[in-house]
Order: sequence, then structure tokens, then C-alpha cells
Amino acid sequence: MRKKILASVAVVASVAAIGFFGFAPGIVERGMNRWTGAIWPVSAEASALHSRLTVIDLHADTLMWQRDLITESTQGHVDLERLEAGNVALQIFSSVTKTPRGQNYQANGSDSDNITPLVIAQRQPVRTWFSLLERSLWHAQKLRDAEDRAQGLLRIIRTPADLEKLLADRAAKVPVTGALLSTEGAQNLEGDIANLEKLHDAGFRMIGLVHFSDNDVGGSMHGLKKGGLTALGRQVVAEAE
Repeated sequence: MRKKILASVAVVASVAAIGFFGFAPGIVERGMNRWTGAIWPVSAEASALHSRLTVIDLHADTLMWQRDLITESTQGHVDLERLEAGNVALQIFSSVTKTPRGQNYQANGSDSDNITPLVIAQRQPVRTWFSLLERSLWHAQKLRDAEDRAQGLLRIIRTPADLEKLLADRAAKVPVTGALLSTEGAQNLEGDIANLEKLHDAGFRMIGLVHFSDNDVGGSMHGLKKGGLTALGRQVVAEAE
């Protein structure tokens, strides 16, 4: 009898693990990033104008999800094929490392985190489970991997010269989309200004100081203190500049 009970428990645990690691991330993403498949009607005039524009999108959370940026998806944030179809010249990819439970626009504490369960469920490297810095470094690694496999269609922008070359190539009808890394809040510095250089070395060129909660560098309008920059925050801004 005891063996049967233990066997049953093992089966239930296995099923739960399969659900958690196999299906939960996709369910969460589809729930948070709904896409109905509907296409908004676009006039010929608007389409012609769009084709002549240099389109830059300032935010996409694709890197936080367990998806291949090179493979077209019907859910969630962007992928390379949809960027090309949308005539996007430069896409800024944010690194989301922490969000508060019960996230709202009025006030959020910094003592909870929605991202840790997602990180574990997506079977990211163990080093990312409890380190916000490592989560961002993992996102940078994923983008570099996508660039390597994109056969020249995706190019990470690290310098002003890179940006000038991207725009010149696109003007010459070279099929390439630029990608630039940013942070969604500076909590991934983990209170240590030395980590700013680690992010820079990994390819990050934009830093959002705060997001939905206060952190070591400053107070968010959605946080509890809602203050300005801390002493560390002023150092980070000066160093980033």
C-alpha cells in the first residue's frame, strides 16, 4: 500500500512538473500579451507613408519569454519576421528582471517579484534564478545568439557608427533590422555601480532607472516613496553619461 501511495504521489508530482515547466510560461504569455489575429485596416496612402519612414520602436519584452526571436510567432511581443514586415529599422529590446505582484499604477512595494517563478518555469540557467544582473546578462546572450543565427538580417547596435551604418544600409535597401538593449529599471545593478560596466560590456546601451517599484537608484512614480534619485542613482547617471 505504501509503495502504491508513493507511486501515486510521484505520478502527480511529475504531471505537476510537466505542467509548470512545459505549459505555464506559454499560458502566462498568451494571457499577458493577447493577440486576436485581427488586422487593422490601413489605407494605401498610410501604407505608402509607412514604407518611407524610419520606424524605431522603443520597447519590446520578447527576450524575457522562452521564444526564438528568429522564429515567427502568433503571440506575444515581436520577432524578426514581424519586425521586417512592419518596416522597423530599430527595435529596442528591454530586459525585464523584476515586477511586483499585484502590479498597479498607484503604489507598489519592492519586496515581491513575479519574474522569478517565470525564470524557473522557463528553465533558464540557474544563475538567473536569484540574480537580477544575471537575468539581464542572459537576455543579452539570447540577443547575441539571435544575431548570430539571423544571417545578417539582425544587427545589434552598440555605437553611433553602428547606427549610422544601419540607417545607410537600410536607405540602400539592404534588408537588416537593428536591435538595441535596454534595462527596464536599474534594479539589475543590484546596488553595485560596478555592474553598470558589466551591462555595457554585454551590449546594453540604454538604462531605465526605475520601473514599477522603487529601487537602489531612485523612486518610481508607481513605487511607495516616489522620491527622486538616490546618491547611488546620481552616480549611476553620471557614469552612464
